[in-house]
Amino acid sequence: MKRLILFVLPLFVLSGMNAFAQKAKSEPIKPRWIHKLPKPTNNTFNYEIDYSVASSLDDARKKSLAGLIANSGFENGVVVVSDYDSKVVDSQVVEDGKVKDVQKEEFEATSHIKGGEVSLHIKNIAEYWERDNSGTYHLTKLYAKSTSKTAPMFDNVTATTKYGARGLWRSMIIPGWGQFHKGSNLKGGLILGGTAVCAAGIVFTEGVRADYNTRMLQTYDVNLIRSYQTKRDNFTTARNICIGATAALYLYNLIDAIAAPGAQRLVVKRQDSKGNNYAFVPSVSMEGAPMMTAAITF
Repeated sequence: MKRLILFVLPLFVLSGMNAFAQKAKSEPIKPRWIHKLPKPTNNTFNYEIDYSVASSLDDARKKSLAGLIANSGFENGVVVVSDYDSKVVDSQVVEDGKVKDVQKEEFEATSHIKGGEVSLHIKNIAEYWERDNSGTYHLTKLYAKSTSKTAPMFDNVTATTKYGARGLWRSMIIPGWGQFHKGSNLKGGLILGGTAVCAAGIVFTEGVRADYNTRMLQTYDVNLIRSYQTKRDNFTTARNICIGATAALYLYNLIDAIAAPGAQRLVVKRQDSKGNNYAFVPSVSMEGAPMMTAAITF
């Protein structure tokens, strides 16, 4: 039984050492949007990913934006690049393929859009970077880019590492499943493997305990009875330890599934034709009847 415990514990120690030895990165887990782009809710824009490498994070961001503009076939004009929840919009004036930064207030950028002077509109959605041992930054950025010269109606997008009940109910069914769903594959594998080892320990120790108990009842030799009884009690203790370890690991699995952050994911709030955010939420009427309520943000 001691070997079993000593085998399970180093797995968690090694996982911590492995995470510590990894190169610097903006998020502990790669975001989900890197592998699967969100779908735009209207046809005025598209989501695009751009990858760039530079010696500094600021240079990587500039290189990424320049690459996105160049790939759009945009050589001359005005490009408005905005960040969500930002009061300042950075505009880029493109002349002969070269980008010049011009910072404008948001209402000024809006007037450009209404006046039809903006040919390309880009919104910064999210980014993920890694820095290798040489100090080089590997940047992956997610943009929303307009598909026409008219002002796009971008989605209201927020990035989060919270999963709530999405991870909890999975881990309640299969320990580690919630962690896999959140992108914590190593942690999920350790929890699933540790639970399997502990469960195997319960089956093994209970089988041996029952065998010694049967032998003790089938003999009249006092010395054998004492020997079998001691061994039965030892395996009873070992079985109880395995049960306790399984319960503790399962409880940790549930707490981690709902509380620990996962891979960054995007939450898209739908908008109506006027750009108002809306969502349908369950509620209860004054008479106590269940109903659905439309929550609209103007």
